[in-house]
Amino acid sequence: MATKKSAKEVIFDNSNWKTRKPRYDVAEANFGRVLAVRMAPGDDLYGTTLKIVKEKGVKAGVIISVAASLQRATLRNVWQFPNPWPIKDECRIFTPIEGPLELLQMSGNITQTENGEPYLHAHATISMGRPEATCFGGHLVEGCIIFSTCEMVIAEIDNLAFMRIMDKQTKVGEVYGIPTGGMSNAEIKKEVAQRKERPSAHGKK
Repeated sequence: MATKKSAKEVIFDNSNWKTRKPRYDVAEANFGRVLAVRMAPGDDLYGTTLKIVKEKGVKAGVIISVAASLQRATLRNVWQFPNPWPIKDECRIFTPIEGPLELLQMSGNITQTENGEPYLHAHATISMGRPEATCFGGHLVEGCIIFSTCEMVIAEIDNLAFMRIMDKQTKVGEVYGIPTGGMSNAEIKKEVAQRKERPSAHGKK
């Protein structure tokens, strides 16, 4: 009787990991404007960051640094492999944490969806002072509320279409960078269409 494969074995073929050709995307660009941000008590870290980049017209960017204190936080993590893709909420756990808390580190990027909406992807590390300096980490979602302050620096990326394009393997919008120096909107759309037609990791369209 055949042994039933686990979810991990179904979605990943790691038998050839030593000889497998890496599949990655690289795009070169330069930093443009730099935004120095201070958020006030009661602001939602995730929602306020999105509001700022939308108001300032940042379509491609990276979060350089963040230091903040929080009243409370919610972090998201994956607790089991999906079977099959994509990763859905039943494979995730949302952890609410009551403060006071310190935001030790936050990293991430600002991209665009295929509909042109700003998209924030960020991970955070948070510490709790009681009973000892316990740390929590995960994917940033709404519900991280500023306690006294949040100091953030965001760098805009020039001449780059930094987009979330549907990936054939993971079945969600994954990040792709398309250098746009001298390209028309029609040429950028054509490049996006070509990226979407790339084969999956298993060579299937």
